[in-house]
Amino acid sequence: MTQQDSGQPLTIEPSAFAPLDSSAVKPPPRRNPRRWLLIGCALVFVLIMGFLLSAHSLQVVVTAENPAQVSVSGLVLPFGERYLLRRGEYEITASAEGYHTMVTSVTVGGQDSQTVELVLQPLPGLLSIESEPAGTRVLIDGEVAGATPLVDFPVAAGEHTLQLQAERYLPLEQALLVTGRNIQQQLQLQLAPAWAEVTLDSLPAGASILVDGEAVGSTPATVEILQGERQLILQLATYADWQQSLDLNAGEPLDLGRVELQPAAGMLEL
Repeated sequence: MTQQDSGQPLTIEPSAFAPLDSSAVKPPPRRNPRRWLLIGCALVFVLIMGFLLSAHSLQVVVTAENPAQVSVSGLVLPFGERYLLRRGEYEITASAEGYHTMVTSVTVGGQDSQTVELVLQPLPGLLSIESEPAGTRVLIDGEVAGATPLVDFPVAAGEHTLQLQAERYLPLEQALLVTGRNIQQQLQLQLAPAWAEVTLDSLPAGASILVDGEAVGSTPATVEILQGERQLILQLATYADWQQSLDLNAGEPLDLGRVELQPAAGMLEL
């Protein structure tokens, strides 16, 4: 039999009460990284679209034999030879192997497209010259460059006039095309002699040979005499001087044979 069935009052027992701790930290709200990523992408897209809608096209064309490197100052968006950029002043730097670096300024205006053409100037070429004879004076466009052997002498690219000069040799002059761009060029040149070989003998032998008053040997001999009009004299004691005018051409030998000398006047020949 239960307590209710027995007629006794129902007793409710109290349970222990534990109040909530008010100092407990609530967990932070959960962040969504995808949301912030989408916001960032949208912001970048807006900025890019704003730049593209307000940008102008600039084409940079560089003339050089070697591939060129081009840089444009400021905020630009490169597409090959073209650059997208806003209005304003920009500095363009162009360089290539073997060329002087070029720096120029350009103003981007209101037109949708602009083209800038840059012609790079080549560095000097390096010229080396060997000659026969050595020690020959070298002139380029009339200016003395030195003497042979000439090694890696810097010469501006383009057409020039080359001259070589040496004593007792005919001067040499020829056109010179210099490639430039630090490219080495070598020449081997030979100068032609400016004299003629004159062969002569005398009877009796041993006579002194004088050309324009200067002794150059004694008979019999083959002597080198500079081209042009010359005065040739043979002298031997107790014999009269023998002389002859010569008109010589360089490289054309002359054989005068044997010259018979005559006794000097007033000398008694036994």
